Amino acid sequence: MLYVFLFAPVALICFVRFFVPFIAAIYPVVNEYTSYIMMFGGIQTAIMFGFITAFIILEEKDENVLQAIRVLPVSPVYFISYRLLFATCFSAIAAFFMLLFSNLAWPGYINSVLLAVHYGLAAPFITLLIATYAKNKIEGLGFFKGIDLLILIPIVGFFLPDGWKYMMSFVPVFWTYELYHASLSGTSVVFPFLTGLILYLLVFVLLAKQFQKRVFGGL
Repeated sequence: MLYVFLFAPVALICFVRFFVPFIAAIYPVVNEYTSYIMMFGGIQTAIMFGFITAFIILEEKDENVLQAIRVLPVSPVYFISYRLLFATCFSAIAAFFMLLFSNLAWPGYINSVLLAVHYGLAAPFITLLIATYAKNKIEGLGFFKGIDLLILIPIVGFFLPDGWKYMMSFVPVFWTYELYHASLSGTSVVFPFLTGLILYLLVFVLLAKQFQKRVFGGL
């Protein structure tokens, strides 16, 4: 299953690169929604690596590996950072290649790097949610399905009138979508990028403390 999730970003890139243009040629109305398709594709790459990392941590929970780490001279902060670094780096790289090779809704190189940073930060956000509150791998799968649906809801806000979309602004991934939207519309990307960055960091601090408390007993 982990191998499937590992290669899923490649399948997603192929989907948006070849299948979406094929469908758009048959149904031209699809061209109006390519930006939202790319928002979906980018966040799915982050979800995959975030879930892989969370699943590894849950496996270590089941095998009592984390209990052994508690008695070693290894800081829980170091352990969390090491795990999240993997998810962040691979998600950012995969998201950048998604934007680069998709040939859909191209935001430009600089904005693509900024978006890759945001998408990369979405992965540890997902990892911490699942690894902190799921007790085992079965619950982890359930959490994954629920979180996958939750982080897609802010996209719906772009179809609502006026400023209703900001109802979901408390969700970090909202600002990733807003950053993408600003990149395509030609407006300033500074505010959505920095706001999302700050919100991601605040959420990381809260979730990391919860993870440390629930998994390592507050050590």
